[in-house]
Amino acid sequence: MSKKTYSTIKIGLIGDARVGKTSLVRRFVTNLFDPSYQITLGTTIMKKNVEYLTHNVTLQIWDIGGQEVFKQIRSKYFFGSSGALAVCDASNRTTFDNIPSWVESFYNEVGEKPIIFLANKCDLADLSVSEKDLQDLVSKYKKTEFLFTSAKDGTNVEKSFSNLVRLMIEDEDIL
Repeated sequence: MSKKTYSTIKIGLIGDARVGKTSLVRRFVTNLFDPSYQITLGTTIMKKNVEYLTHNVTLQIWDIGGQEVFKQIRSKYFFGSSGALAVCDASNRTTFDNIPSWVESFYNEVGEKPIIFLANKCDLADLSVSEKDLQDLVSKYKKTEFLFTSAKDGTNVEKSFSNLVRLMIEDEDIL
């Protein structure tokens, strides 16, 4: 059976500054981790080709800056997205508490598209976000799942993107 190829699917990485969005996408695209922090100004776009069932999919991943200064323009970066990874720092409760605001902003621009909630930095010792917290968050939205991730050691990074691809393809009835 030949593989079907589809247009680029746009994904947004959303969440507060310093939660590890850039590190997650770098780990996914290049399988590398850089411990030095570099602020994302506005947005950075990376691409990766992935396979899902009988499909070749090109992901266009928009790493959206989480700084408050970009709040006025960030919704424009969401336009055309088929889904998002909503990222918090598992060791910083405030970043988790801010996720619903990010989801609302995302939904306002693109509708109820699939979202995978990620509690990143799960490799750290003192976590302030629990599995129950994430289950409660997921129960408030449709087409969502959650995972604990670590860009540093690679935990669930590949799975987070593949799960989002699955949800987006199911949502858009591409199969």
